[in-house]
Amino acid sequence: MVSHKIIILVALPVFCALSLQLKENYPFSHFPMYGNPTPVSQYYHLTDGEGKPLPIATLTGKTAPKLGKMLRSYRDERMKEIKPKVKDLSKEDWALVCQKVLDYLRQQAAVKHMQLPAKMKIMSTEIRYADGKVVETPEVFFAEP
Repeated sequence: MVSHKIIILVALPVFCALSLQLKENYPFSHFPMYGNPTPVSQYYHLTDGEGKPLPIATLTGKTAPKLGKMLRSYRDERMKEIKPKVKDLSKEDWALVCQKVLDYLRQQAAVKHMQLPAKMKIMSTEIRYADGKVVETPEVFFAEP
């Protein structure tokens, strides 16, 4: 019977040699998400009512990238509900989506025995490469009344 250690010792060099021979050829190492990046990127983060960033992961267990995913998921749900004729939601519908996300984050904070501020803002920061520099442009995406 062949030992697992021998199989690994033989398989590893074979895998390395095969990888070197195949190089960057599809389907072995095709990473389209890195091959053609968009010139502009966007991320979201939470702040309190004064604009001070909140440690969302500590307070809710959700990360900043998850915040963006939640916004897109709730947006898609809202679009299914109202079936808009235009491609994007109105400001009023976005406000509903954002408030739903913040309510969910408050529930998650309560589960962790944490408390989020009474008023919060969702900030959207656009990142672009311009004139040889990375430029970040933050703006308030949604602010609780």
